[in-house]
Amino acid sequence: MFDLNRFLLDREMRANRQKELILLHNKPLIVVRANYPGENKNSFVPNKITEIMFEEIKTLFNISYFEKIESSEGISFLAIVENEIGKNIKKTTIEIEETHILGRCVDIDVFDCNGYPFSRKDFNLEKRKCLICNNMAFICSRSMAHSHDEIIKKIEENLKIFLETEKKKQELSNKYSNFALKAMILEVSSSPSFGLVSPKTQGGHDDMDFFTFIDSSFSISPFLKEFFNAGFSSLNLDLIFKKIREIGKKAEKEMFLATNNINTHKGMIFLMGIFLASLGKIKYDKKDLNSLSFTISTMCKDILKDFENLENKKNLSHGEKLFLNHGIIGIREIAKNGISIVFNGSLKIFEENIHLGINTAMIKTLIFLIKHLDDTTILYRHNFNILLEVKKLASMLSEKEINLTELEKIESDFSKRKISPGGAADLLAITILLYFIKKND
Repeated sequence: MFDLNRFLLDREMRANRQKELILLHNKPLIVVRANYPGENKNSFVPNKITEIMFEEIKTLFNISYFEKIESSEGISFLAIVENEIGKNIKKTTIEIEETHILGRCVDIDVFDCNGYPFSRKDFNLEKRKCLICNNMAFICSRSMAHSHDEIIKKIEENLKIFLETEKKKQELSNKYSNFALKAMILEVSSSPSFGLVSPKTQGGHDDMDFFTFIDSSFSISPFLKEFFNAGFSSLNLDLIFKKIREIGKKAEKEMFLATNNINTHKGMIFLMGIFLASLGKIKYDKKDLNSLSFTISTMCKDILKDFENLENKKNLSHGEKLFLNHGIIGIREIAKNGISIVFNGSLKIFEENIHLGINTAMIKTLIFLIKHLDDTTILYRHNFNILLEVKKLASMLSEKEINLTELEKIESDFSKRKISPGGAADLLAITILLYFIKKND
């Protein structure tokens, strides 16, 4: 039987605990709890939804501490957030409440480090809408426009749809992450490969070999699935991009652990993350593959903001240093342009040559990419003159049939001079992945 006094006491205890955590950590706090009608709030459906939505929260923010409270209110999660201001957190959680299929089934409260509770008024937004009729929820509540049973039925329907979608997501993410892993391993298996690591040579690298890349590829593998899963969602592209940035950080950490701090796949993680998340989004929205490049471009529309205020940033990436020194944008510009060099160029080269064998197709595609790409890996290790020399050579090779003896000599020369077109290698893997998707969808 419902005990109102117990319920009010539990709510007060939760509120007091929220204040304690804010005082203890001096950081913003997120509280996630079910928005569920009636007296039976501590039951399977509201608790399951609360757990699902807290998992969403964990993928979007750097949660340094959280605790789970179980009471007559049902399950509540209290989470401390690092490195973000409360107002930005609330803006994101409003997006979740509006776009996630279970968003209206929870309340996501955000408090700043002083305990101020943000609301939709802080963003000049209307109050939340009704789950059933899309009118203002408080109006429907006051007028009792919908019965508790009617609301509960709608919540249960949304949960069922979500769980069915999750099952489909897992099937697809297994499929596409396996394609991605295969593409990465094939890329490093191509030979001769112009100073890149291959099964036969370390190329222009002293600190890595073929087996380093195998270790690295498998360390990244679980995150390929996470990238796709992040995109396979009702969330908007900005929130998906926010999620994959956090996933990318975890993937990089695992890569460095697997390789003893050698950077084998940092650029690959960046491109694969954006590509797979965008693929997930078009699959969720039931769009065809023709919309993938546009989706990538839309997701990355603000990506060049990364180059703002670099003068004050520590630990610059290779690309950021090149931008500061030479104005070269590199991989971010490729992403902002929807990886068009693959969709409108290298994929065709790969498809035209696959009948000659996959290694020949990869070499021909690599030549195309080297010819057309201002490869920041070459620029970072050398200079513009070397880049122009390499591109001119690739242009000449693109007009000829494959001659393995000639390519092995070029491979040897590039290896001695530490020339390694790493940017082209990353795009070769994306090309192979796109080929597998087109072939098998």
